[in-house]
Formats: sequence, structure tokens, C-alpha cells
Amino acid sequence: METLHDAILSIQSGGIYFAAGNVFPAGAADDADRNGPNGQRISDRWPQSDGTNPVAAVRNSVLLDLHVVLDCVHGLFCDSKRSRPLGDRAPATPLPRTAILMPIYNEDSERVFAGLRAIHRSLADTGQLSDFDFCVLSDTRDPEVWVEEELRWQDMVRALDGKGHVFYRNRPENISRKSGNLEDFCIRWGGHYRYMIVLDADSIMKGETLVEMVRIMERHPRVALLQTPPVPINRVSLFARILQFAGSLYGRMFTTGLNYWQLGESNYWGHNAILRVQPFLDHCGLPKLPGREPFGGDILSHDFVEAALLRRAGWAVWLAYNLEGSYEEIPPTLIDYAKRDRRWCQGNLQHLRLALSQGFNTL
Repeated sequence: METLHDAILSIQSGGIYFAAGNVFPAGAADDADRNGPNGQRISDRWPQSDGTNPVAAVRNSVLLDLHVVLDCVHGLFCDSKRSRPLGDRAPATPLPRTAILMPIYNEDSERVFAGLRAIHRSLADTGQLSDFDFCVLSDTRDPEVWVEEELRWQDMVRALDGKGHVFYRNRPENISRKSGNLEDFCIRWGGHYRYMIVLDADSIMKGETLVEMVRIMERHPRVALLQTPPVPINRVSLFARILQFAGSLYGRMFTTGLNYWQLGESNYWGHNAILRVQPFLDHCGLPKLPGREPFGGDILSHDFVEAALLRRAGWAVWLAYNLEGSYEEIPPTLIDYAKRDRRWCQGNLQHLRLALSQGFNTL
């Protein structure tokens, strides 16, 4: 039976192959009403300078390092009763319909569809492929990239006999970025699925991990979101390999300790996670914040806010600290990493006003 490694090896044209357990780059519906119940848009259901401070940056870095150390210590010595075991395997049985979503925006389409093919083949090995649909949700605006995406999607459908299970759509308007992309899917097609697994363009997940995520959600009906800890892979620069080594060395320890502190109050990292569609639709609509950036505009760190909204509504949010088979790629250089952190920093500034909102839970 073909493994996930074999599946990726068989599509080296996608630019990926596995070696010694690590991933390296090869060679370096009808239009639906957009309104929710009672004619209300999801984003309406909400309670109502780019400079950096070097001193604050150092302080925050030290605090983060202390936080990591504490999490790792608890990962080593925490009470096993406090860290929920999540890995009880169940026999193969039909699963509820689950959508595997990959929102993309002007991405490398060759890499995107190579990863999707690998996930598809790994999922087929579990015997549960028929319970999942693949949905590529494109916000791409570049016409050439858009056309290439559609051609690669058609190739994937033909190659994997995916008609009726592998879907692609390009939004006419890129409203509210990634959160708006997911909102659009949930409004138009979410009623067909109980769960959605959200990926990034650089995500890779084993089929058995996807199946186990659905089974955990079925066993725990009050859990609305289950986040897996993705392992960083696939980069070859010195900077990236240092981070990948660190993740391999103490990543599991860190997430176990993080789970010790958070339990049912865990967070959402925006990808490599499974969510119940209906609670997400009911509670996670996001507005465009009034005012100028960095405090106004589209909420950039929307995933943190969505997790907080689910907790405010009484749902549990879990970290699947002991589930393996979840991978992601990280920025290859320090400059790329800083660009991502700048975006996250702006999202954190937007969170300041949420700290004053009513109903949010505290750890």
C-alpha cells in the first residue's frame, strides 16, 4: 500500500520529496444568499503606525522565551491526567462529511496541488477517502496564476478520479482576506458538511491524522475546534533549518506543556486544524474594524479571535498535542520571518480592543 512518502515521491514534478522522514524541496454551486438567518450577514453579528520599539521587542522576546521554557518543563513533568490522551484508534467506520479546505492567494500552484495530491493519496490509503471532499478556495487576482490553478486542478481531478470530490472556486472579490474566504465557503456550501479541516498552501497532513481528527470530534461533541501542532519542514536555508531542528527537538514537549496550561481554552493557529462548521458559522463572523491601521481594518490575526469567540459561546477548543502527521513550511529567511511577524504584531494590536470586550474567557 502506498504511503504518504510514496505519494509525494510519485509527484516529484510538484517539487517535493521525502527523505529520512523529512521533507525537502526537489532541486532547491449555485450562487447562494450571502445572508445568514433573518437576513443578517455573519460579519454583522459582532459586539461592538508601523514603527517598532526595540526595548519592547527585547522585553517581549524574553517573556516569550520564559513562556517556552515553562511550557517545556510542564511538558516533561506535568500530570498525565491533566493532559488528555487523544490517540485511541477506532476501527474504520463511515465518517460524517468533512471538507478539506485550502485557501490560496497568488501561491505557487505547482506546490499547492503537489501537496494536495500527496494528502489525497495518503487519505486513500486509510479507506476513508469517500468521506472527505477537497476544496481549493482561491482569492488569486493574478490572471496567469489563476489560469494555472484551474489547469492544475483539472489535471488533479482527471489523475485521481476526483470528480465530485475535488473542487475549485475563485472568488470574484477578495473580501476580508482569508477569514472572508472561509466565511464565503461556510455560507454557500457549509451546510453539506459537519466538519472542515483548514490548511495553508504549504500544509501537508497524513491521511490517518485527518481521519483521527474527525473521530476525536465525534467522540467529544462539545469540542468545536481541534488544533494539531504542525512540524516545520521542507526548508534548506541555515535560518530555517535551525528552526526546524528546534521544532524537532522540543516541539512535542512544548505543545504538551502548552496543553497543560490551556486545556479546553486552547488557541487556533489558522491551519492544520478541524472545526465544526455550524458553530463557526454561528459565532465566528468578523467585522472590519473602524479606524486606520494598525488598529483598524481587516482583523489580521483572525484565528486567535475565532477561537476566543468559540470559547465565549461555550464551546471547547483543544490542542491535539499528541497527534503526529501534521506539517507546515516556515519562512526561509530572517527577512521573510520578520515580514510575517510584522503582520502578526498588527493583529496583536487589534486584539487590544478585544481585551475590553465582555464575555471572553480568561485562562
